[in-house]
Amino acid sequence: MNRRERKKEKTKGSIVNSAIEYFKLKGFHETSMEEIAEKSDVSKGTLYNYFRDKESILVAYFQLLISNHSEQINESFIQNNDMKSRLNELLDFINHIFHNDIELASIYFRYRVQTLFNSNIIENTQRSGIESLVLEIMKEAQANNEIRCDIPLAIISRNFMFLYINFFVSSIYGKELFEIDILKNQLIDLFVNGARL
Repeated sequence: MNRRERKKEKTKGSIVNSAIEYFKLKGFHETSMEEIAEKSDVSKGTLYNYFRDKESILVAYFQLLISNHSEQINESFIQNNDMKSRLNELLDFINHIFHNDIELASIYFRYRVQTLFNSNIIENTQRSGIESLVLEIMKEAQANNEIRCDIPLAIISRNFMFLYINFFVSSIYGKELFEIDILKNQLIDLFVNGARL
């Protein structure tokens, strides 16, 4: 990375950090782009060169969080060879990341669902980084004959992505009382074995 790229990354990081600080202090909807620009010590034009809206900043925040923990999750994948164990680790990881900022995570997920059909869920630049982890798990599972190989990898991965969104939504908004580990295991079992008896 050259000096110019490092400067751009530093500016982007400053914007994200300033925005998250305001989101947590004032609230997401109460924070304006002008306040974020002022706190980041950049012009409004510069801010909009990096991010088109507050939701894009939120996406960058969760991408950064996930990226910062990707080495840790990849190490756990090495220790767990089978797909069920890896999915279990992944859901624990997701739970940890998103439950630390439930309000911001809720806004993030609403935004992602609203923009879901704007592009391919796996190739979307607004994705969190979880998608590539799911894709890798499914690729290994197909190679190890743990799941069917006649269904394209992207389709299988997308199906699990929808289950993980269900996991998050159920753990936050579900009116039923349930143990998070039980729900996690039920969703993995549903994915692997289907809903049959």
